[in-house]
Amino acid sequence: MRVFSVITAMSRVGVLGQMSEINEHLYLSGAGVLKPDKMKQRRISFVVNATTEEPNAYLQGVDYLKIRIEDHPYARIQDYFDTVADKIKSVKEKGGRTLVHCMAGVSRSASLVMIYLVKYEHMTLRQAYLYVKAARPVVRPNIGFWKQMVDYEKRLRGTASVKMIMTTECDMPIPDVYCEDVRRLQQLREMREMRETARQPPPALSSKYRTLSASTFRPTSLSSPTTSSATTTRRAHSPALAPTSLALSTSRMFSPAPSRKPARQSVFSMYSAPRHTFFSAF
Repeated sequence: MRVFSVITAMSRVGVLGQMSEINEHLYLSGAGVLKPDKMKQRRISFVVNATTEEPNAYLQGVDYLKIRIEDHPYARIQDYFDTVADKIKSVKEKGGRTLVHCMAGVSRSASLVMIYLVKYEHMTLRQAYLYVKAARPVVRPNIGFWKQMVDYEKRLRGTASVKMIMTTECDMPIPDVYCEDVRRLQQLREMREMRETARQPPPALSSKYRTLSASTFRPTSLSSPTTSSATTTRRAHSPALAPTSLALSTSRMFSPAPSRKPARQSVFSMYSAPRHTFFSAF
């Protein structure tokens, strides 16, 4: 399992460092691949820079469009949907190629590319997501961008191919295309909790059970007349065992032993877990 996780992480890093080809005239990437040789190799003539962090490179023969947008669920990326989609189409008609990038090529740029496919390539939003994900498996627009894309498709087509649903994993609705990821996250959490439970040592017996002995509950023998005075003297100077204390100790002695098996969590305990932000922005 650990080796598989390492291999997955390495492959993810490899994809992040690539310029992914969406079709013959459209590419998607992060900011780390904006190298003159790579741009020239793919004959990129237009670049959409969808970041607030990265300045334009201004390479010779390449035009730029700067979209200042943060990767935040409440950022209004919808204000740039038509502008970017129309520009990509215009560059295509002139025989050029467009590269759309943000910092990681995961959320902002992916959303803009998906909207272009919806508007000009006759795809539904669901089809556009699966199409882009096939070319770049790391794409994962934040849930705020998804809400805006769903609303855009409704305005454009009159219906939405993706539904926003509420889950216990997030305070905001998430797209139904992420449901499989939610299920996988819950399974991983359950497996981790089971491993942690298995590693816990059994609870140690309390000291009050270890100090009990048979002499504690041995009945007192009848005193002879010659020792009654000495016994009376000892009782006057030593505290007597209270009846209630004796009864309590006896009840503990004959009560069931404390269970060494940790309490089993309910199957539905994952639904009462504290909520946290899910699918955070990149």
